[in-house]
Amino acid sequence: MANEEQNGSEQTESKERTERKRLSNHRRFPILLRVIVVLLLAFVMLAIGAIIGYSVIGGGEWKDVFNIDTWRHITDFWLTS
Repeated sequence: MANEEQNGSEQTESKERTERKRLSNHRRFPILLRVIVVLLLAFVMLAIGAIIGYSVIGGGEWKDVFNIDTWRHITDFWLTS
């Protein structure tokens, strides 16, 4: 009787292990998609930070953040010291 219970518990443990393996192989949110989402969020936060820094703190217009001439003017300060 005890041997049958032990065999039954071993079988359920082995079934649980195979189910865990199957679940681990199929991720709900793939790693590549996670990387893409993190990079996208980082880019959005960078843009928001530039908008806040240039328009609120610097006193410029927020649309000028996306103008290439503005960035050339900013980098001229760095390069010509």
